[in-house]
Amino acid sequence: MANDKLWEEVRVSDERSATQLSMLLEKVQDLPSFVRFIDALSKDRKDADRKEATEPAGPDTGWNGWENGSLSTFLESSVAWFKDNERGDPAFLAGDNPWKAAARVIYAGKYYE
Repeated sequence: MANDKLWEEVRVSDERSATQLSMLLEKVQDLPSFVRFIDALSKDRKDADRKEATEPAGPDTGWNGWENGSLSTFLESSVAWFKDNERGDPAFLAGDNPWKAAARVIYAGKYYE
């Protein structure tokens, strides 16, 4: 039962985080809004670290939806997300302004495996 409760708490933290960060991502249009997004992503990671230190989520999931805990895996996943999506549609980010496109690539490092 305790594992079910923990899993539900982790799932809810993922949904809340995704909602909040997605709202900020959609508002990225220039350098200041890009930096606000990066700041929110950083705070989201710190919150996940705090939760993990208090109660580990387990090997298959992370608090707030974080799949990549180290800087190297975060950056690798950002690049992999871009390359995998670019193959399917080379213009997949062409409709976004450059700041939002960069924010999307960085955000993917959080969840892409």
